[in-house]
Amino acid sequence: MRRKAQEGMGKRKHSAAILVRLLHPGALIPSSFKKWHSIIESLLEGFLGHFDDATLSRLLKHQRALPTSASPGMRAAQLASELSSFHKVCQMLARNPLLSSENRAALAPLEWLPPDSIPDEALSAALRLADQVRPDLFPDPGSARVARGSVADVFRFKGSRGTGEVALKYVRPDALPRIRHEASILKRMSDETAALAAFAGHKFAYSLGEALRDASAALLREVDFPGEARNLRHARAFYEFNERVRVPLVMEPPLAEGIFMEFIDGFPLLNAPLERGERRETARLIFRSLILEPLFSGLPESIFHADPHAGNIIVQTHKERLSLIVLLDWSQAGRLAASQRHALIELCFQCATGVAPTSGVLERLLGSAFTETGIFLPQDAGDPLRTALEIVQQLAVDGYPVPVDLLLLRKSFLTLEGVLHQLDPDLNPWKETLVYASGVLASEAVTRAWSIPLPWLDSPAFLRTGLRTRTLAAHFTNAILKYLCKCTNIS
Repeated sequence: MRRKAQEGMGKRKHSAAILVRLLHPGALIPSSFKKWHSIIESLLEGFLGHFDDATLSRLLKHQRALPTSASPGMRAAQLASELSSFHKVCQMLARNPLLSSENRAALAPLEWLPPDSIPDEALSAALRLADQVRPDLFPDPGSARVARGSVADVFRFKGSRGTGEVALKYVRPDALPRIRHEASILKRMSDETAALAAFAGHKFAYSLGEALRDASAALLREVDFPGEARNLRHARAFYEFNERVRVPLVMEPPLAEGIFMEFIDGFPLLNAPLERGERRETARLIFRSLILEPLFSGLPESIFHADPHAGNIIVQTHKERLSLIVLLDWSQAGRLAASQRHALIELCFQCATGVAPTSGVLERLLGSAFTETGIFLPQDAGDPLRTALEIVQQLAVDGYPVPVDLLLLRKSFLTLEGVLHQLDPDLNPWKETLVYASGVLASEAVTRAWSIPLPWLDSPAFLRTGLRTRTLAAHFTNAILKYLCKCTNIS
């Protein structure tokens, strides 16, 4: 029995090694990570080795069926269509500007899978569920299939008595056990990454372990439909007064297998028929709505989309008015308390003026005591907003208890930046932030003026930026002094 188990393990390891050679992942790894090729390939081989013989045989069969001239991107796309966890990795690679254009083009379709790729058995199962739960719904002839995801599929139904169209996001019959199995594999692998620190460094080991843990948690959140329903209701309330952003309405209590919601039609973001000026304006709208609006909301708590890839954003175009954006798939969402937002905004000001992060700001950011010294500004992170988010990441790498939602905000920013640069290569997130923040500061002018005779008004509770007038004045003074020193050095 033991010998048979060892033989089975050896066979799976051999099959996984062949798959890795066929995939040639080294071609998809940016040049800055070249020295980690062997480690990454070993990890991929270890991940594939956790699957049973039947699954590995099927994966090998499909890889060998591809033409010999197939690029690594095409091979990765094929594997991603069968493994949800690998699908998410390929989505991130498709947004990475360091990859070759050929490989990015091969992976790009994974952002929005075609409806006709949904298998017939998944459609039949969704129809049976709808007939049991909502007998008043009827499948839309010829267009019942709407979108296929790495985990769930979306179907369209017509309601009776003019109730409008309804979408059903439904987990395929074979997906639940597969998703949970892949999530457990990723979780086990994340626990093993600490051993890499001895020869690959603590930062690499932490970043890799964090990525695997996040992927595991993300897969499980994809099938947490009660959680998605809560996020949808919160997001609808948050964007209620934004006339250019729509969030689907939850139609019924969520089920274990899926969720019924309002159907909203439109074009996938990168396929929308927009002129050059419209693409630029839409990119600015999306960045403001998904990053800046939650950051400067002024509410006790704001919600943001934590997985804003191109497939989760659709565009509605209109001839007589500006286009609208629709935000789909709220299974991945984060929330920021006012104290966290205010601390992050002040951290951005400190980065803009070249001041090292103070312990008071970091304490409010982390929500816990911070007594260490020696936190310096990253020199190569870029603009102040990006620098502030990189400081958050560095704190996590150094072992500080960084709230998960702050890490999700950083990942949301990086994901959205990659997507929007495909829509408008000239988009400058920091300039958009400055313009938006200037408007927010202007809206606070009356409150700040009244705070002179009424000092109790000079409180973060009444200011969207959370910055008291004295604190804001100090930041502006530092900025002016920094500018004058630069002018003096030039002269």
